[in-house]
Amino acid sequence: MSNQFVSLDSLDRRAALRSIALAITATGTLDLEAAQHVHTETGGEKAKTGTYKPKEFTPGEFALLGRLAELIVPADKISGSAKDAGASEFIDTLSSQNETLADIFHGGLAWLDAEMRQRYNTNFVAAKPDQQTAMLDLLVAAERYESERRAEQLVYEKAPVYKEFSSYTVKREHPQAVGARFFDWVRKMTVDAFYTSPIGFKDLGYMGNKALSKYEVPKESMEYALKRSPFAKG
Repeated sequence: MSNQFVSLDSLDRRAALRSIALAITATGTLDLEAAQHVHTETGGEKAKTGTYKPKEFTPGEFALLGRLAELIVPADKISGSAKDAGASEFIDTLSSQNETLADIFHGGLAWLDAEMRQRYNTNFVAAKPDQQTAMLDLLVAAERYESERRAEQLVYEKAPVYKEFSSYTVKREHPQAVGARFFDWVRKMTVDAFYTSPIGFKDLGYMGNKALSKYEVPKESMEYALKRSPFAKG
């Protein structure tokens, strides 16, 4: 009976994680309660074994996720980095429960390493810090370019005089557009993981949510978060 109970409990927890993971790609959102469930799951594993063993990613991919987390939300005088907050474990756990999310990260991490090898003859983790930040700066610039390109494309599609040419664009797609889309995913999930973790709560001065009907990050804190990350979305 005891073994059966543990098995059912394990299945319930996995089902909850899978539901949360599927919501990420279905809606693009993650509420506080769901995020805390993921942190509890990964934190419990580390408390039991003293470490976290990646469930979806290879050691190399997991190390790359950790480095990206450090760069996206670096440590400062107030708190640790997103890596310290468990962002890589957070992403790995959810990716292990959602094939679509796993494909996004497997493909994106492979793309990033391939791009770094082409530019610097090394993978991302082994590259020099200035090479790493230069690559991420390029992806932020690509995001801004793509945002402007889509806006101009919308003008063409809405203008009757250009209706027959709606398949054409004012600008060509940015060479790093694919990488920019991946970086949007990894940055969003890293920031979500950080600001829903105990470290992130401390960083925000969050005092608990028992008396709140819903959780909202204070506007001042969000402005600070955007200033803190050197790779905020433009």
